[in-house]
Amino acid sequence: MVFSDNGRYFVRVVPGENVGDTVGFSGAPKGKYATALLYALQADRGYRLQHEVTLTNPVSPLAALVADDGAFITFDNWHNVGFGKVAAIYTSTGTLVRGWELADLYSKDIELIPRSVSSRYWRCRPVHFVDPKDQKAVYVPEALGGYFVFTLTTGGVVRTPGTRKECHPPESPMSWSTLGR
Repeated sequence: MVFSDNGRYFVRVVPGENVGDTVGFSGAPKGKYATALLYALQADRGYRLQHEVTLTNPVSPLAALVADDGAFITFDNWHNVGFGKVAAIYTSTGTLVRGWELADLYSKDIELIPRSVSSRYWRCRPVHFVDPKDQKAVYVPEALGGYFVFTLTTGGVVRTPGTRKECHPPESPMSWSTLGR
């Protein structure tokens, strides 16, 4: 579960069953994609399910960040960091604003991204809101030394190249440490 900073919303991810759509598992079973359950705080201090959202992830995203207005962004895919939709923005009603594959984010530099057999390690930590009060844009440092800024409301993205040498890779799936907290 990932909570918004103000505690008014949280997203709970239910893993999908579509291993067959992940890189390296083409013969594996296919099924439902991952689902996000978006909950909102109620007047009685309990949370109530607002929306059930089918995600762009065949199994599960590795990280998510929830804004104080309930919009959220997910990153990467279980067992396939850097493959499929590596980032996807959803509104507070669960509508997909936009999703990106690495080829959408990188043009000629994609071959420079560090990789393993099943993953391409494109992003670093910490991931955070550009303006913690406004929460309209998300800052994501990237492995080639620069950073991306994803705009939650419009689905816009801007990459700024850089020369930062150190990249702290994401850690365990769906944890606060993944988000750099």
